[in-house]
Amino acid sequence: MPAQLPGTPVPLAEPQTRILWTVPLPAAAIGSPLIAGEVVLVAHLPGIVAAYRRSDGRALWRAEIEPEQPIATDGTLLLASDATTIHALRMADGSVAWRVPTVSLTAPLLVKDGWIITATAGALTARRAADGTTVWTVASAVERESPAIAGDVLFVPLVDGRLVARNLVDGAIRWERRLGGSPGEPLVVGDEVFVGASDRRFYCVDAASGEIEWPIRVGAQIRGRAASDGQRIFFVALDNLVRAVDHWTGAQRWQQGVPFRPLVGPTVAGGSVFVAGPGVELRAFRAATGAASGSITFPARIAIGPAYAETAAGVVVAAVTGNLEESWNLSLTAPIPAVR
Repeated sequence: MPAQLPGTPVPLAEPQTRILWTVPLPAAAIGSPLIAGEVVLVAHLPGIVAAYRRSDGRALWRAEIEPEQPIATDGTLLLASDATTIHALRMADGSVAWRVPTVSLTAPLLVKDGWIITATAGALTARRAADGTTVWTVASAVERESPAIAGDVLFVPLVDGRLVARNLVDGAIRWERRLGGSPGEPLVVGDEVFVGASDRRFYCVDAASGEIEWPIRVGAQIRGRAASDGQRIFFVALDNLVRAVDHWTGAQRWQQGVPFRPLVGPTVAGGSVFVAGPGVELRAFRAATGAASGSITFPARIAIGPAYAETAAGVVVAAVTGNLEESWNLSLTAPIPAVR
């Protein structure tokens, strides 16, 4: 018999990381928190977007907005969309930079490289992040997952099973590829697009042509977006496994079990792969080998995917904890040293 059965949660190798600060929230969060420079942001009921100082959790500002989708930031502006409006707030003080009307979004908005991409029922729109001006709008099938930008290409996952590459400058289609199921949020690394789909396969697609380079049959529903360290691609599924595969061939490099069903896709930071589930504990693994690199225990059960940021002192993690039976809180960890 092997010393450890495949998928068995690995024992912890290092001490748990301490919590730097915790602040109470009056109600449940609307989407994951964000870390942007020296600010931690969170949206919560009954319709508040709040900013806290990263160093000590001191409240900086708050705005009355009830986002229908997770908030987003480009480091200068915070973007939030409610049922009628996209709001752009200045990170420094929460003041309004601009507002533009919209209808309900069907997918999380994407803010990157000066662009804002929004999906509504039957339409996809690109705006300038500086002022919200619409650059183009095209007809599109339903989108539920966030798209991805790489260079001058926008990669859009559609519920009908297609992954579509569009010109970022005008929205024109470059190629379409039908997968075996609805694609999740894509990850673009170099010349490839990596995406899990509802057919329980993980795909590598050529970013230039849309040709499928390789698929991996997983056997369980893939959760969230994949992550990469440049050599390996990491993804999680509802079989409680974290998988690392070769960027170019898809060959498995390692897999490890976790004692929970992942809430969201993994995050790579500081040489570790972080995975969160609906318990009090977040697990970390060495990206190169899969060996355990520590854990974080929060004051209560993690409610939604955490936020991560790499700092000079190490990786910091912000998480919302709580449920209907427990109080809601926002916590930030002390820096977690990078692993080598």
